[in-house]
Amino acid sequence: MIQLSERKINTFPRFFMILSVPFALFAMILLGYLNFIPLKVEFHSVLIIFLILLIFIFFISHNAWYSFASYRNSLDTVVEKIDQYLLSNELIIAGKKKSYGDIDLFFDNYVKNIRNDNFASIAASIFPTLGILGTFTAIAISMPNFTVESKEALESEITILLSGVGTAFYASIYGIFLSIWWTFFEKRGLTKIQNNLEDIKLQYKDLVWNKEEIELLTLADTKNQNEQLLEKLESILTPEFIFKLDEIAKTKLNTINDLDVEHKIIEGKLAQSYENLTKVFDDASKKQHLVLESFEKLNSLVLETNASLSNSVDAQNKHSKAVKSEIYSVLSSFELVSSDLKDLGKNLIQKDLNESSKDEQR
Repeated sequence: MIQLSERKINTFPRFFMILSVPFALFAMILLGYLNFIPLKVEFHSVLIIFLILLIFIFFISHNAWYSFASYRNSLDTVVEKIDQYLLSNELIIAGKKKSYGDIDLFFDNYVKNIRNDNFASIAASIFPTLGILGTFTAIAISMPNFTVESKEALESEITILLSGVGTAFYASIYGIFLSIWWTFFEKRGLTKIQNNLEDIKLQYKDLVWNKEEIELLTLADTKNQNEQLLEKLESILTPEFIFKLDEIAKTKLNTINDLDVEHKIIEGKLAQSYENLTKVFDDASKKQHLVLESFEKLNSLVLETNASLSNSVDAQNKHSKAVKSEIYSVLSSFELVSSDLKDLGKNLIQKDLNESSKDEQR
């Protein structure tokens, strides 16, 4: 951990230092209004300047000179956070151990939080603006009535206007002075903060890697590794090792040549097998063609047989139908003969009965 000053800075002296001259000027204006000093000031000018002073008092806590005390008093907490951050990001390069990280972010956030930068940025311009606004307000308040008829009354009104205008410019002068006074302490405080930050960062310089150091050490480490590699290669690549390596290479080359011869033999056998297989496929294709022709002939014969059989079946059906019709005609004839015989029998029986009855009557 870096060494920091244990002395605390009291904020009240800085507050009163910034307020001292503006308050003294207001007191002078107030004494002029009370006729304690020969300075003619109207009441509305005193009131406007007092309002500007109140606004200035509100902005004092955001001035860099005042904020420097708050910055120094609470710097220990930021340093502790930075130490923890660096401890968790240690990096060893070329045998040296440092931390890798950006500590500027911690300081930037810390400085932004000790005051409101928006108020500090507009303060230098708001005081002259308030002074000009107060001047025009004082002129508007002291504006006389120009509708008088007499010359003496008009001269009196003009005198009142000139006296009011003279005192109204005190507000603008006061606002411009406050702007200059504020800017002086703002720049002084920013310089103090910046110098203190640079001193602290300088103490962290030996604890944090920067980009240039990492590049240089990386190059140096790479160079050392290359040199060590060359030394190892030189120690390994002796004449005996090279001779042995050449023998191994020749052995491997002979093995490769043998494998190449075997490969060519196997390739020739595969080519012969391929030709034989091609012939077998050709013969099979021819036989298959013959089989297909035979099948087509057989199919045509089957179709012819089916056709003739179908014709025979049709003829047999026609003959059967003719036989059936003849049988039906014979049966019909038998039915007619049977009905005739029945009628004949009935007539004969009736005739016998009639003859029998006649014989009985006789």
